[in-house]
Amino acid sequence: MIGLQAIRQRVNDYLELDLSFESKHSTQLSDGMKYAVLNGGKRLRGSMVCASAIGLNGSLEAALGPAAAVEYLHAYSLVHDDLPDMDNASLRRGKPSCHAAFGTTTAILVGDALQSLAYETLAKCGELSSQQRVNALQALLDAGGWANMVGGQAMDMELENRTIADSSTLDVLNGAKTGALFRASAEIGSVVAGFDPATSEYRSLSEFAGFVGAAFQITDDILDATQHSDVLGKPAQADGTAGKLNYVTHIGVERAQAKAAKLLGNAFDVLDRMDLQESTLAEIANLCVNRSK
Repeated sequence: MIGLQAIRQRVNDYLELDLSFESKHSTQLSDGMKYAVLNGGKRLRGSMVCASAIGLNGSLEAALGPAAAVEYLHAYSLVHDDLPDMDNASLRRGKPSCHAAFGTTTAILVGDALQSLAYETLAKCGELSSQQRVNALQALLDAGGWANMVGGQAMDMELENRTIADSSTLDVLNGAKTGALFRASAEIGSVVAGFDPATSEYRSLSEFAGFVGAAFQITDDILDATQHSDVLGKPAQADGTAGKLNYVTHIGVERAQAKAAKLLGNAFDVLDRMDLQESTLAEIANLCVNRSK
């Protein structure tokens, strides 16, 4: 079995090589793109692509390009989320956020560029067949668009300083804002391994990743409320200050921890069903919840 650390290193190496270009229009733009992607990060989503492919007997080599595409889309979302008109976060991964380092205008363009680069990277993956590229692109487009990540961010902003009757609203929010890209990562890994959306393997890994993504977001909310900025690498207690609606502000830290643990258990149940309980996917799922930042 290829462990998570080895997969992360391969993904990082691929990203560094893939981003070794200079813009003929703006050095600041290309520098900002590299800064946003290569400035640390857990690589959990890119690793999910690779681990899903490997778990279904696919090729790590064929998964690296798609993993990079997912990381580009994730980086774009962070750059835009940090903007002054969004979460107004001055830190990301322990360093100045993209707009703090390069200015708001460049940060907006960096996000735009990374979003298009994500789709371009998938479209050009020569290791995949034409149908595989279409299936992978569909998964990433669905995750990144108005019905998921963008819609989730809009919902997150609109729910500030609001109250809700039950947690179903939070499940919709987390499923769009965070869970969608985790699901797409597993789905794309399934495609790399030769499984299309009609197969049980594809659907099961999508279900697994949905549980993991939801648990990851709840854990993020818990850490925001309980850790310090120097540990998190981003502003702590930011959600409470901004009046964000999440599981911690809704039901408290202890009950939120129990919810994340239940979701993690659901994810492990799916892996047990697929006989993947000893895979790197289990390592990724565990890290999404049992972490300090």
